[in-house]
Amino acid sequence: MITLSQLLEVFPDERFQVYSQAALGVSIDDVTADSRLVRPGSLFVAVAGGQHDGHRYIEVALKQGAAAVVGALSGEALRSAGVTLPETVPYIQVGDSRRALALASAAVSDFPSRKLAVAGITGTDGKTTTSSILESILQAATSSPAEPSGRVGVITTVGARIRGQARDTGLHVTTPDAPDVQRLLRDMVDAGCRYAVVESTSHGLQQQRVAGVDFDVAAVTNITHEHLDYHGTRDAYVAAKAILFRALFSSAPKAGVRRAAVLNADDPGSYLPLLAVMHQEASLHGYHVPVRCYGLATPQRQQRVDVVIENIRYETDATRFDVHWWGGCFAVASPLIGEFNVYNVACAATAALVLEVAPAAIQAGIASMPPVLGRMQRMDAGQPFLALVDFAHTPVSLERALLTLRPLVGQGAGGAQGRLIAVFGSAGLRDRAKRYLMGEAGGRLADFTVITAEDPRTEDLTAICREIERGVNAGGGAGRYCIVEDRAAAIQHAVDMARAGDVVVAFGKGHERSMCFGELEYPWSDQDAMMAALARRPSAAPAA
Repeated sequence: MITLSQLLEVFPDERFQVYSQAALGVSIDDVTADSRLVRPGSLFVAVAGGQHDGHRYIEVALKQGAAAVVGALSGEALRSAGVTLPETVPYIQVGDSRRALALASAAVSDFPSRKLAVAGITGTDGKTTTSSILESILQAATSSPAEPSGRVGVITTVGARIRGQARDTGLHVTTPDAPDVQRLLRDMVDAGCRYAVVESTSHGLQQQRVAGVDFDVAAVTNITHEHLDYHGTRDAYVAAKAILFRALFSSAPKAGVRRAAVLNADDPGSYLPLLAVMHQEASLHGYHVPVRCYGLATPQRQQRVDVVIENIRYETDATRFDVHWWGGCFAVASPLIGEFNVYNVACAATAALVLEVAPAAIQAGIASMPPVLGRMQRMDAGQPFLALVDFAHTPVSLERALLTLRPLVGQGAGGAQGRLIAVFGSAGLRDRAKRYLMGEAGGRLADFTVITAEDPRTEDLTAICREIERGVNAGGGAGRYCIVEDRAAAIQHAVDMARAGDVVVAFGKGHERSMCFGELEYPWSDQDAMMAALARRPSAAPAA
């Protein structure tokens, strides 16, 4: 609980104006941007979003007992819009109500991130997996016979866990809203956590959902073609990712916790732009935050790399490689498949080394890493082929996934060569350019492509599928694809045509638990659909 006058101290002096000084000593014990959640003692923050303008709900919030209101409109503008501001309830005008929401949420929760070592993970692909790997490493570093769950919490787009206990964060594919982030961090502190891992999406960063978090490590997996429907340009997309790295310079210092940026030296889309950001911020603030880079060993490398991965071996039980770092070398055995997961492990390991985690704990955490929901997740019903669910939903991630899976294609009865069968779509009201590019990747790298629905929203599903189809044909997939708009039927079709030695993968939905048609979200699970399809599959499917 905090008084309103104390809360106002977290707002920049030049960025707010108080209308009515009455009741500035009122206690605030909750912050929300949802008028439906307002109760006596709540601070209601009016945020103008893409579909709803919170300023229209100020009077609703007041009727439900809001102790104070924050918004971006002036008092005069509100009155002109017909909103009555009572003299007994303070109204605070701010320049950025999203940022005010985040800062106020942090203050009401007593700035929990200042009591934790916090690592933020961003990037286009691999954020959730990398966050989960780092969580597993930090669990290994802080566990003991008395505390087997470790002292770490994680917030991802899949959900949250505090000392191994799952927390539901609802249906979303981005960073939770700022009040939820701060409440989860507060719960981590109360649970005795030492570390927090926060997956930070470009939407979450742009919308200031983690503005009140004091980060110590900012790490990136990669930056590729994605979310241009929202950000407009690639430069704007990179700038959103860069917010996480700029935050390192404004975070409160913490005793015994090192601060650093972690960059992928092998990713041209992120390395140079974010390195430039770190130099810019250093010049602006007058001090440097260290940059640690990771990458694979190559004879052509010219730039300095702090963590080098070499001697990679893909074996039946694990992916094995050596990690060379500034303190020596250690071997790693990871249960995760593919080179892109080698990079994810390298990113997490570098972040852990920055946090001064011992190599033995890093090895143990990586080796004990549990499967990540919807990330190369094996689905087994005793079928004679490999079936998986994966979240790959960008051209680059789809290409990497297909290249990774190619070596897993085997031979069936009579020595017939197996096939790689891909099921995917592309979301409506999102970056249209990637539809063709994903189709091209499927046509070029899959043996058979089933084009289907993936959150068409209010767009015409048939038109989306035709855009993907053009890419499939351009990639050389003519005659090796079909369109099955119903996603359940599409997965069933892929499963029914599969035979021994094949690999069948449903891409694009991964961990998500709903699919959007029109403006409504309907329950959906690729895992459930795949298992149902496997259960219905004839015992001996004919060759397709």
